[in-house]
Amino acid sequence: MRYLLLILTALLSAASLAQTNSQMPIETPKFEPTKQHKPMAKPTDYQRIAILNINLKYDKGEAVNAELVRSRIIKSVAPKVFTRQMGDWQVIIGNNPKNAFFVNDPGYLEVENDDKNEIPYHYISRGADVAWDLVVPLYKDGQSIDASTITIKRVKDGKQIFESKI
Repeated sequence: MRYLLLILTALLSAASLAQTNSQMPIETPKFEPTKQHKPMAKPTDYQRIAILNINLKYDKGEAVNAELVRSRIIKSVAPKVFTRQMGDWQVIIGNNPKNAFFVNDPGYLEVENDDKNEIPYHYISRGADVAWDLVVPLYKDGQSIDASTITIKRVKDGKQIFESKI
């Protein structure tokens, strides 16, 4: 009986310690003073991007139709898309294949697997209708590029998914 009381007392005291530790105040994060923040550099005249709102239709997991809903060009610093070396689709700007970058198929989302699984992630479909916002840089290496058209091709077989004038 003594041992049972001793074990019960130990368990109850451990539970109360765990509760007090979880209720300890959390330290407030510290922020740098505003004077130390560096504002983002304003884009120069040649730094423009096109934002394309595209509706994609999927059938049996494959993009079968792509329609441009809206496009606009704004002055902005572009994301560093030209450094990306692979993806499901290739976006070609203008007629120059050197002005191209890769993107993943926007019809699928990357989802993490359980810790027990050897493969860290898998892809799930976003459905039959997917709204996609594509950001396309209209400059490269400090100069404007010919961006009269945008073409998107599937990498595995070269099938054209989308083509539009800007």
